[in-house]
Amino acid sequence: MPKLLSNNSYASVTHIYNVHAPPFPEYVDDDYRHLSTIRLPAFAGMQITDGPYGAVSSSSPSTGETYACAEKELDPDVFRAVVQWVIEHDSQIRTLLFPALVDQYWEMRDLVIECLDDEDPDQMVPTITEPEELATLCGLVALHVGGRSTKGEPRFGIELGCNWEEEHGVGVRFQGLRVVQAGHASDAFLFPDEEA
Repeated sequence: MPKLLSNNSYASVTHIYNVHAPPFPEYVDDDYRHLSTIRLPAFAGMQITDGPYGAVSSSSPSTGETYACAEKELDPDVFRAVVQWVIEHDSQIRTLLFPALVDQYWEMRDLVIECLDDEDPDQMVPTITEPEELATLCGLVALHVGGRSTKGEPRFGIELGCNWEEEHGVGVRFQGLRVVQAGHASDAFLFPDEEA
């Protein structure tokens, strides 16, 4: 987890937003959003994606630490409640996440192979037989909180950096334990007024 510095601020994940966010349930506001550092234990062991735009930044396995963020207008109590819900359900969320990305992986895989120069396709975009195999090709970038649905369900998205879409990453948006959109990174953080 983040280390306490001598000035009582926290050193934590700073990728993408270039902000040191305190450990949850504390948060800071930048110009646009609430930010907190969280750990999702079920996501430990994936790639570390603290590089620019969610790029892989280390060959070590991650601890599951990432940002939780939400638009600044979201009530902080709702932000905290949804983040806490995600932390409590992280294993179930992970079970749903990778099957939602399989179709996009296969669509992008051939394009990636065509563009490879010296890289080994089996290292970058291997043939997979189970959705969970995608975990070794991805890393957490952020948990995006969209509030609650009209039925009170938590709305959130998981944004990932990944081997097959290095520039933009991928994302999965949820309403409770239901996947409502999967594919591009923006699917994790663009929340419509109401989900179908």
